[in-house]
Amino acid sequence: MHKVKAILIVLTLVIAGSALAACPDQVGVWSSVENGSADYPLLNGRMSEAWCAGTPLTVGNTQNLMSWDGAELGTEWHFYGLEATDIAMSFDGVVDGDGVRIYNSVYENGMFMLGGEGSWTFDDVDLTGAIGDYLVTTTLTYVDGEVVAAVSNIAFYQSAFDECAQDCFIEFGILNTALVWRTDTATAPMPADYPAFLCGATDGELHNASDITLEIQCEVATETSSWSEIKGLYDSE
Repeated sequence: MHKVKAILIVLTLVIAGSALAACPDQVGVWSSVENGSADYPLLNGRMSEAWCAGTPLTVGNTQNLMSWDGAELGTEWHFYGLEATDIAMSFDGVVDGDGVRIYNSVYENGMFMLGGEGSWTFDDVDLTGAIGDYLVTTTLTYVDGEVVAAVSNIAFYQSAFDECAQDCFIEFGILNTALVWRTDTATAPMPADYPAFLCGATDGELHNASDITLEIQCEVATETSSWSEIKGLYDSE
């Protein structure tokens, strides 16, 4: 009887391992911030925002963010399909064409991919999921009525991993972006090695992404058992 129980336990562990194949193997904090307190390092990245409606700061515009290792995009992480659903100006300090404006935006329908070579998994399998609340605060600097700089603070929360029976999440993610190029003020050709514009757009803007921090956590399932049930596992019949 003991041998049968041992076999059943082994089979249960194998099945459980298969069910958790799409879950992260490590939890903790990943960050690209140097000299920080993160558990694991993370690459900085690059971002495009496609002007799907043809103009900046417009509902429907879509972000595409990818890690950058100096040679390739997206080898470590990828956040994509983020569509602006609400945009509101919270501060207007532009006078006679000079000054700053601050906008708060909400994006939805985003997805994420954490690459299989990352330290979050031991199985060399890409981990994917849906991005939760994604909020962007953007500060635009104007000179003579033209945008000369743009920086954004991005935060997103409760992003669930696909096909993960353990209920694992990117608990939060934060990053900063800085404008590199945009269609309407460009004085040089669009630079290479940035994520493609989504939605078929030909106009948009490109940013560098830095100071990225992610926290990954998993809920721990608990099951209450009586002493008699536990004792029964070891009693011979």
